[in-house]
Amino acid sequence: MAKDSRSSKKRSVPVSSRKAAGAPRQKLRKQKAKLGAFEIGILVSVALVVLLIIAVPLRNYFQQRSEIARLTESIAMKQLEKERLQSEIEDYRSDAYVREQARQRLGVIAQGETAYRIIDPRMDQDSSVTSDSDAEDLERTWYEILWTSISEPEMLIEEDAENEIDTRMPIEPGTETLPENVPEAPVQ
Repeated sequence: MAKDSRSSKKRSVPVSSRKAAGAPRQKLRKQKAKLGAFEIGILVSVALVVLLIIAVPLRNYFQQRSEIARLTESIAMKQLEKERLQSEIEDYRSDAYVREQARQRLGVIAQGETAYRIIDPRMDQDSSVTSDSDAEDLERTWYEILWTSISEPEMLIEEDAENEIDTRMPIEPGTETLPENVPEAPVQ
């Protein structure tokens, strides 16, 4: 029973000490509420500085994470391309694949085989890959035709040396000739 009396003493608080303890708390509460504009401005500026200090490394972190994700995806794509190319190399090492490609691409036939060329009767003999220049002229505008006529030199037909026309002008050096039977003018 001695323990019960001791514990009850520790729990009891005198009424007079409650009033004395409550009075200073009210004064402190009133003093905390008195913040001026200057103090609020300082608090806001400190908060902004802290946000800036945290924001820059945080932005760098997220940029680096996105760059890592992009590079990881790029590496995966490159590995798939590498595997595809290695399988293609393995195909070219196979003799059967090389023969098949030579037959398809180059038209190579094996020894003893006969090659046949089948021409489609629906194809015209006159149709060709190149188009007629007159048809092109109809589709082009007048200034394109003019530009082509100026920019492309005409094909000259070589004439025989016998039919050559004398185009030498007397301005050219060494080509001036004096007639032999012309009387000289008297000197005055």
